[in-house]
Amino acid sequence: MRHILFCDQQVSYKVAILVKDSALKHKEIDDHYVAPLEAAGVPRGDILAFNLKYNAAGKAPAKFQKEYLDTLLAAADSIGVTTLFCADGEYFKTLTKKRKAEVHYGYVLPCAIKGYEHMNVVLGTNYQVLFYKPEMQERLDMALATVVSHVAGTHVELGSGIIKSEYYPEGVEAVAEWLKSLHQYPALTCDIETFSLDFWKAGIGTIGFAWDKGNGGVIRCDWEPYKSPLVEKGELSIMYGYMGDNLQVKHLLKKFLSTYKGKLTYHNANFDVKVLIYELFMDDMLDQQGLLNGLEALTKNIDDTKIITYLATNSCSGNVLGLKENAHEFAGNYAESDIKDIRLIPLNNLLRYNLVDCLSTWYVHDKNYPTMVADNQLDIYERIFIPSVKVILQMELTGMCLDMPKVIEAESELKQIARRHEQTLATSPIISAFTDQLQKEEFIKQNLLWKTKEEPLEYFKYVQFKPGSSPQLQKLFHEQLGYEVFDFTDTKQPSTGGKTIAKHVARCTDPDELAVLEAL
Repeated sequence: MRHILFCDQQVSYKVAILVKDSALKHKEIDDHYVAPLEAAGVPRGDILAFNLKYNAAGKAPAKFQKEYLDTLLAAADSIGVTTLFCADGEYFKTLTKKRKAEVHYGYVLPCAIKGYEHMNVVLGTNYQVLFYKPEMQERLDMALATVVSHVAGTHVELGSGIIKSEYYPEGVEAVAEWLKSLHQYPALTCDIETFSLDFWKAGIGTIGFAWDKGNGGVIRCDWEPYKSPLVEKGELSIMYGYMGDNLQVKHLLKKFLSTYKGKLTYHNANFDVKVLIYELFMDDMLDQQGLLNGLEALTKNIDDTKIITYLATNSCSGNVLGLKENAHEFAGNYAESDIKDIRLIPLNNLLRYNLVDCLSTWYVHDKNYPTMVADNQLDIYERIFIPSVKVILQMELTGMCLDMPKVIEAESELKQIARRHEQTLATSPIISAFTDQLQKEEFIKQNLLWKTKEEPLEYFKYVQFKPGSSPQLQKLFHEQLGYEVFDFTDTKQPSTGGKTIAKHVARCTDPDELAVLEAL
C-alpha cells in the first residue's frame, strides 16, 4: 500500500483520496483534487491519497478488493480518516455494497464494510478519464463539491426541495378543472408512465405536466388501484394496481391536448406522443384517420429534450441521452427499481416519480437548449430534427401503408406467373431427363451404401428436381447442358443466381433450354 501527503506529516487526517495505482501521482492528484478542495475550504493538511491495487491482469475481483481494503481501511481509520473520496467505480461498489456507481454521484454513503460503518464514501472520478472524455469534469466538480459540503456539515442530498408545488387531482371533475387551468401557461413539459414499452399495450398509467422546474401535477389515468395489495400467484411481487381503461379521463386528455395552444416539451417524444396518439385518437391499429388527427394535434408545437441534449452534447467520445442521467445534479437518483412494471409501485410513489420526470425535463431543457443555440444547432433542430419526429411517428405507428386491393391484385398475378413457370418445368423434356439422371445416381449411391437390402430404380422416384437447389442447378447447367461457368460464389462454387442465369439466357439458342432458363 502506497500513499501521498500534500503537506508536512500530521497526526490525523479527515479525507482520504482513493485512486488506482496508475493514477497515484502527486502533481496530478494535487491539481485535480487537492487544490480544488483547498480552494473550497478543506485544508490540504486534512487530505492524503492512497492507491487502490489491481492484479497483474489489470483486474480487481471482489475478493481481491475486500482483502486489500481490510488493510487500507485499517490504516485510514488509525489516522482518523472519516471521508473516503473513491475515484474508482468498482471499489466504490465494494465499499458501499451498491450495484451501480454512476447513479451515486453527489451522494454521501456510509461505508458498508463491517467495522468501518463510521466512515463515509463519496464517489469521485479518476482524473485520467478527462484526457479522452473531458465532459466528465462536470461529474468531478460535483463530487468535489459533495466532499466540501460534507466536511463542512452543510451537505444537502440531491433532489431535496426541488418540488415547490404539486397537484394530483382525483376524479373526473377535479381532473377537468385542473386541465382547464393549464391553458394559462405558454409552455408545459409532459411525461407519461406506461404499462409496457409496446405502444399497443402501453396504456396511459399516469400523465404529468409541469409549467416550470419546480411546479406541476400528475393525473392518474389507466392505473387502477387494488383495494389492498395483490400478491401475484407464483410470484413474490406485490402489485398495488392494474391496467384499466379510463375512458372519461382519456376524453378530457384528448380535448386538452387538441386545444392547448402553448408548446409541449417531451423527453423522447417518439415514445410519449406515439402512445398518446394510439390511446386517445385511434380506435384500433388500422384507424388511419384517427392516427392522422392525433399526429396533427400532438406535433403542432413541440420540443424534445432528448434531441436537444443530443445536439448540445454530441462528441467523439459519445454521449448519454437519458433523462435521469442528464438531470442527475438536479433531481438526484430518484429512479424506482420497479419502474419497468408500474403495477408494483404504490400510487403515491408513482405520481411523485412522474412529476419529477416532468420537472427534470424542464431542467434538461434549460441546461442544454442554450448550448444547442450557442453551437449553431438551432437551425438543424427546427428544420430537420423536430419535423422528422412527425414522420417517424407515423412510420412507427403504421409501418408502410399498403393499398390492399392492389396487394391482392399483385398476389394473383404473381401466382399465375409462378404456375406458368411450374408447368413449363414439369413438362420440359430437359428437366424430365435430368430428373431421371438424378434418380439413377441416387439408385447407385444408396444400393452401394446399403449392406442388407437393395431397392429397384422405381423406389427412387421420390428424388425430384428442385429449382431452388444450387447443387442441382450447378449439375443441370454445367454437366447436363454443358454451359460455361461465368461466376463463382464466395465459397468458389459455380454461381446459379439470377444474374448468372441471365448470362446463360443471353447466349442460349435452343428453344427448349431457353424456356427452362426463363422459368427458373
